[in-house]
Amino acid sequence: MPIKNKNVQIEFGTGDISVRIGCMGDKSFGAVQFVEIDPLPIGEHVKADEKSIIGIDDAPVTFIFNKIESLDVVINQLQKLRDKMDDKANKEKEAGTKPVSDEKAGEILR
Repeated sequence: MPIKNKNVQIEFGTGDISVRIGCMGDKSFGAVQFVEIDPLPIGEHVKADEKSIIGIDDAPVTFIFNKIESLDVVINQLQKLRDKMDDKANKEKEAGTKPVSDEKAGEILR
């Protein structure tokens, strides 16, 4: 079974999650790792050094991609989410209202 932990949640938005990427030398798979760090401005680039390199099993959360198509699916879904969040924020700004929960936020993505 490819999902090893049944309920892993990461809350983004405070600058305390490092998103790291890596690829095997033979390009047989790639990975995205999420590691908790001291807060930084969101999007600030942190240069990797020898001390910060971690193994594939050392991050609390790792996405492993064996096929580019799988990576494309995740990128596509994240872009859809970004578009929804941006559209909702723009509508609320125009209307001068506070954020309201989105009933479709729990839609099943495949």
